[in-house]
Amino acid sequence: MLVGSLSCLKDLRNFFRGIFFLITLFTSLLQANVESIEDPHVSTAPETNSIAETLLRTSPTPLIVACYNVENYLTMPRWINGRFRTSAGKPEAQKQAIATILGTLHPDIIGLMEIGDLRQVHDLERHLHHVGLDYPYSEYLQGWDKERHLLLLSRFPFLERHSQSMIPLLVNGKAEHSPRGIIDVTVEPQPHIRLRLIALHFKSKIPAPDYDQAAFRAAEAHYLKSYVQRIMREEPKTYLLVMGDCNDTKNSKPLFTLLGNSKKPGPLQALDLSDDRKESWTQYWKEADEYSRIDYMMVNTRLAPFIIHEHSGIARPASWREASDHCPLFSEILLQQNASLELPPALPE
Repeated sequence: MLVGSLSCLKDLRNFFRGIFFLITLFTSLLQANVESIEDPHVSTAPETNSIAETLLRTSPTPLIVACYNVENYLTMPRWINGRFRTSAGKPEAQKQAIATILGTLHPDIIGLMEIGDLRQVHDLERHLHHVGLDYPYSEYLQGWDKERHLLLLSRFPFLERHSQSMIPLLVNGKAEHSPRGIIDVTVEPQPHIRLRLIALHFKSKIPAPDYDQAAFRAAEAHYLKSYVQRIMREEPKTYLLVMGDCNDTKNSKPLFTLLGNSKKPGPLQALDLSDDRKESWTQYWKEADEYSRIDYMMVNTRLAPFIIHEHSGIARPASWREASDHCPLFSEILLQQNASLELPPALPE
């Protein structure tokens, strides 16, 4: 009889401890919500490892990453209002169109191709500021090409920088260098969650007498494949996003090198992006009167499940051609920690 009474008492005590735990959890969540309303930019909660904090960290804000070839945002020979000028910057109307399009996407991180010198970088930043986009962190890369460069703008600080400006290549037995190199940076959009970003711009399709442009891009893709594989060997838990202008279509040798096929997958997989009409072309080549998909956002297997596909795509407003011969790509990513809810230990029997 006494043993039965003690057992009932223990069950009752465990029951009330469970009720107390739920009340404490609810109070912690309510308090955290009130503090965030009082000052949304400053956390006043103590730095503890409470269950409430763990739960709050499992509901992060999605991250938006964009990729955009801004078509000769630099000083060069141009036709301006029917007159040929030997040295002119990108027309103001085109700059404003670029900023307006990016303003509608409101990305947290932007990878940009075909940007000029640092004066052009600052000019672009001013135009973006006018549409409400400010990026305190930037990675600017000048490779072998002295005119067209890579730029990555971010709202998050860079924890690591591994950009490669001078990449040696062997093209048909001849020593060459990658024209633009690759940007390689790591950010931390959520506490303890890192995202590695690579931005690229492969050799153009414009014929050149000194080399085979198709073989050049194939060599760049071979280098990038080895580079990505080395990252995954050394840091297998890396979340990796590769973006940029590959100057080739999906059935080309460079893209097969990176993506592989269903029988032999490559180290990356291309995001299946399209516009609001379900069209996937990203660039219009006026000289050839050709629309094609040559810009890509690619991810490794670890990052793929965190892509929000219904909120990713190709931005193609009516004014897209006023800005560039390319359209920007964008992807929404929801990275989060795996939180476990552990109840307090039960009373011993």
